[in-house]
Amino acid sequence: MTKRWAGLMGLRAGSVARAEDLLTACVRECARHVAASEDRPGPDQRRLVAAVGELVVRHTDLSPSQDDCFEALLEVGRRALEAGEVRLARRLADSAVALRSRSADAWNLRGRALERLGRGWEAEQAFTRSRGLGGRVVRTAGV
Repeated sequence: MTKRWAGLMGLRAGSVARAEDLLTACVRECARHVAASEDRPGPDQRRLVAAVGELVVRHTDLSPSQDDCFEALLEVGRRALEAGEVRLARRLADSAVALRSRSADAWNLRGRALERLGRGWEAEQAFTRSRGLGGRVVRTAGV
């Protein structure tokens, strides 16, 4: 079954399929992460698992909303940062930027993940991009 994404009429033929493939890859990576993280209990980890569940629900809906899926992806990235899962957050942020390069929230998430990885110059570029798109930059605490 082929999913239809509302609002993507102006994209080239392969762009919708590429977006779907990219989001599906993120959902799979999140599922693998959850399956491997049973030994890491705690409230942040539980919130991350709940956010992954919401992403799976949104993504597998018969008629998925592009906006809902994207917001769920960003939420998983934010929860991953809270849970200390910086590499997962970075992967999701990179995917979010690839899906919507004009999303201030995606660039901010990328900046926060890069900041936590100690990549300050790249983080600052991402924050600058976020501000340029009208976003409010939220930095990672304690970095």
